[in-house]
Parts: sequence; C-alpha cells; structure tokens
Amino acid sequence: MTHTDDTTAVTALFDTLVAAWAAADAEAYADCFTPDADYVNFLGGHMRGRRHIVDSHEALWSTFQRNTRLHQVVDSLRFVTDDVAVLVSRGAILQRRQRAPKRRDWKVQTLVAVRRADGEWRFTAFQNTRRRRLLERIGHRRDPRLAPHL
Repeated sequence: MTHTDDTTAVTALFDTLVAAWAAADAEAYADCFTPDADYVNFLGGHMRGRRHIVDSHEALWSTFQRNTRLHQVVDSLRFVTDDVAVLVSRGAILQRRQRAPKRRDWKVQTLVAVRRADGEWRFTAFQNTRRRRLLERIGHRRDPRLAPHL
C-alpha cells in the first residue's frame, strides 16, 4: 500500500467509528479497535480492551448518550512508521435535533492506528480531552508558547 492508500484506509476506519456511534452499534464501534486497545474518555476513565469498549458504549447509548451522533473533523494524520499512524481530530456529541456543536462541547481526540498482520488498520489507543478555552487563553496571554496548535 502507498501512504495515499493508508491515509484512505485510516480515514475510512475513523468514518466507520463515527457511523457506528450514530447507529449506537457498540460491536461495530469496538470492532474499530484492537482486542487490547486502551480507550480513555474525556472524564479520564480508562477502558482496556474491546469487550470493555462494547460494554461501556452499550451503557452510554442506553442512557446518557441515547440518540446522539458525532460531529468530527480530522485535523491531522501522521504516519510514525509504515504500520503506525496518529490521527488527531476534534469533535463533539450532537443531541437528537442538534445541527452544530456548541463551542463549549468541543473535544480533541488522539487515536493511534496500527496495521494488523492481515493488512487491515485498527485503533489501538484513544484519548479524548475536553477543551478548556478560557484556560488556554489565560496561558497564551501569559506566554505565547502555550498557545494550542488548533
């Protein structure tokens, strides 16, 4: 595969993840991850492994996140090696009739994708961080080197 093919494959995997969320399909969502994946949600909760990802998302989609979908933008995709990629995105959860994210709801995600032996890509790590824009501005005013990239 070329880097163009790999970029397409990793981006398609991310799109599959977003579609699985919209369908509230925990099995399809977790299938985007390696069996031993590390998944850290925006509250800092650490889930280990595909089964834990399935169980936690089934619980989310039956309660707090029922009828939600993701609004996601890929900000960067970088290949560390031929078989490892880092994808950085920003996004928010949209409620049933919501069309655009509220400014306060944006989060930044870092996903590490690995190529399996069969050539398919899966995410092996996920970190979701809530933006704290006020603190970002305060830090940036104090020292411009603290300004975020995005």
